Amino acid sequence: MKARKARLAAAIAAVALAAAACGGGDGADSDETADEVVTAATVVVTEAPATTAAATTAPLPTAAALPTDAMELLQLAFENSAGRSVRGDMQMDMGALATVAMHFESDSSQNFSMFMSFDEMMGGGDIGIGFEVRFVDGVQYLQFVVPEELRALVGDELPEGWFVFDAETAAAMGIVCPSALPGDAPDDGACRLPNDNTNQIEFVTSAEIVGTESIDGESMTHIRYALDIASMTEGYLAEPDGADGSLPLVGDFLPDEFIYDVWIDGDGLTRRISVDLGSFMEDLLADLDPADTEGHEDEIASMLDITNVINYYDYDADIIIEAPPADEIVGDLGDLMGSDFGEASATAPGYENS
Repeated sequence: MKARKARLAAAIAAVALAAAACGGGDGADSDETADEVVTAATVVVTEAPATTAAATTAPLPTAAALPTDAMELLQLAFENSAGRSVRGDMQMDMGALATVAMHFESDSSQNFSMFMSFDEMMGGGDIGIGFEVRFVDGVQYLQFVVPEELRALVGDELPEGWFVFDAETAAAMGIVCPSALPGDAPDDGACRLPNDNTNQIEFVTSAEIVGTESIDGESMTHIRYALDIASMTEGYLAEPDGADGSLPLVGDFLPDEFIYDVWIDGDGLTRRISVDLGSFMEDLLADLDPADTEGHEDEIASMLDITNVINYYDYDADIIIEAPPADEIVGDLGDLMGSDFGEASATAPGYENS
């Protein structure tokens, strides 16, 4: 059990440290950014033409009713939402450290793309710096997005074009997946599809319907559920190199369960998932030996005040995710970043490592 908790703690800590290395802003900037980044799910609903009843008293056809049991509705929504094309946004707010913000799209197969914003990670203004990642047919591609007016500051150290990379490089760069699991990294070379949360189902220990709430004017069923995170992450989240021991909380301090909130629309589709780790961290810090925190309890609590919110919208949209043209693939990201980052070039169609 200790090792399982350590793996998840290490993954979360690694993401926090990677974001800080990118230049995490102060708490005030991060809080303002967090409010701006969460994009409410928006769905355009077109009403079907009115149906004229027949002369008989036969009832009009109605849509299938959704389950009223919380666990049944949760399972239906997770299964119903997976395997569809979708767009969405994710925000992981790490308190005073930084905010990771991304937009993602999936084409309903195993291909999807995501754009992660450096602006939000650094708590700065809207200057357009970030990177785009594509997962296509098992190969991962990345390009840095730098506005023309800032390219002179970057110089030749960051060539324009696409790079291929592997899971080791992704972990070293702190690339995270658009996932309900905070700090979830690419598994076996690729992220799980962002709208596929079916891997949670067998680990849900309880669920309750909180009530009916409105998101963008649309009625949603709000469910709160407990996830056996210790069992789920056993052997699932890899422990990043060098992360063990980097923080006092990397060890035996994570709870066995995370409490999640999910909002489900009238079509039985998952529209928002959120988890707030801050409340867990307050209790965990209270149990720490002062010698472990060395008087930095407030800083640690602020750094691990993590919330993760994902919005899903545009289900079943016409989305096509394709690999970059071969002549736009300029190299291996591991080679660019250094010898410790691994190699992915051998798997990239059209790219030859010269």
